[in-house]
Amino acid sequence: MEESTAAGPDWSKLPSDILTTVLGRLEFPDLFCAADVCVSWRSICRALRHLGIYSRPQTPCLFYTTAAGGTRAAELLSLADKKAYRARLPDPPIGERNIVGSSHGWLVTADARSELHLLNPATGEQVALPSVGTIEKVSPVFDPAGNLQRYDLSLYDEDPQPYAVDELRGVLYLKAVLSCDPSTGDCTVVVIHNPYRDISFARIGDEKWHWVPSSPREPPEYSDCIFGDDGALYAMNRLGGIHRYAIEGSCAVPEMIFKDTSPFSAYNAYIAKTSSGDVLQVWRITKSTSGEQKEIHTTRGDIYKADLDSQQIVHVPTLGDDALFIGHNCTYCLSTKDYPMLLPNHVYFTDDDEYSLMDGHEIRRDVGIFNLEAECSYDIVSPQPWLNWPIPIWIIPSFNKIQK
Repeated sequence: MEESTAAGPDWSKLPSDILTTVLGRLEFPDLFCAADVCVSWRSICRALRHLGIYSRPQTPCLFYTTAAGGTRAAELLSLADKKAYRARLPDPPIGERNIVGSSHGWLVTADARSELHLLNPATGEQVALPSVGTIEKVSPVFDPAGNLQRYDLSLYDEDPQPYAVDELRGVLYLKAVLSCDPSTGDCTVVVIHNPYRDISFARIGDEKWHWVPSSPREPPEYSDCIFGDDGALYAMNRLGGIHRYAIEGSCAVPEMIFKDTSPFSAYNAYIAKTSSGDVLQVWRITKSTSGEQKEIHTTRGDIYKADLDSQQIVHVPTLGDDALFIGHNCTYCLSTKDYPMLLPNHVYFTDDDEYSLMDGHEIRRDVGIFNLEAECSYDIVSPQPWLNWPIPIWIIPSFNKIQK
């Protein structure tokens, strides 16, 4: 006797509201796979993305460019499924930009005229920021015909230094962070820049950058900054001191909340918050190879809790269930309980060495994962598929769209 075969469920007949809820909870690699199931699923997946209502938190990705993709495309290597996804991006070509930062799913990039743009690689949206010529100490210089010829960058008591239009960006911009996803409302962009690692900020839609004045005798020398849950900016200098800025209008007055703790000035130092709310100071130790081809390699990560009450730092031997992301991205910790594809007690790093980035575009980039327990680092993928320029950077994709 033949066994009867029961027909399987027809998933294409699911009510659209239920299907929208279910698909909206998938990470984007799974959402892309779901779109291939049938026509109705593809339609809902497309609507989720194109309407800007797909807001599921994503596992971080490594953003980079490849020779095969050309200058107008980039790839997102998802840590959720270890696969790369290509994105076509608007002009100016991403391969011709400098990458200055990433926050809330948006990149901060500098084009060939040293102008800054926000770019969302998941949606293709782009927003121009105020002109570089409005940053304190930067003066555009025009020829008699009115064409931009160069920029002059002033140092406090020294003669201005001239820079070619496309050269200034590599000297001026050090890091940029956002207060929130621009699609959610009032977004402030903060840039750490030269001279002397000052801070300037602007809101989307502003006509100029607002400089936070500093003393020429005691320049701030900021190494990193993050926005806190209270909406204030927390900026750490290269000696470990932390300033809190409440940004109101065009003003931001610093409040010293943590004293300098380091006996030496660090080049790669970061501030972060753990998933449980502790404030961390992270000191990245690197070494340079000798020979014709200079390379930077991360060899150690020293992590301390900043005890704001005692004004002391306490060594943290382990991140527990957290994973830490450092580089030009906004520094953050994520709990591996919420993001199970990440490795607990590991540091995911990309290259942000100020001087190696100035030295040239052909230097191998220091990108990898550091195991804090074993005190060793290893490649994310091998061989590395990315170009050395623009620099690879961590980003948490956001499919939210700005409501126009």
